[in-house]
Amino acid sequence: MEKMILLATLGIAGLMNAKGSVEKKTETGKIKIAFELCGVMVTYFDTQGRPYDQKWFTSDQPNLTSCMAYQAGVIANLRSQGYRVEKTQTEATTDVN
Repeated sequence: MEKMILLATLGIAGLMNAKGSVEKKTETGKIKIAFELCGVMVTYFDTQGRPYDQKWFTSDQPNLTSCMAYQAGVIANLRSQGYRVEKTQTEATTDVN
């Protein structure tokens, strides 16, 4: 049975303006590192092309480059499990709805 998925929202750096911060005190002051939510929406299809499941894979990432590397890792992991991956581009959003 051929497995197929569609990465519906690849490229969601800064998915929901959800910034967290980590502060580390040092002798010279504070270092502040901001993280943004990065995600991939995956839609699973059966052999007839009908969607049967949908999942979010998310991670906090410090920048767009790290987010893209995380997304590539999700895709590689799904392919290693035998899924055929097709990407669709969507625009990034900062909606919190």
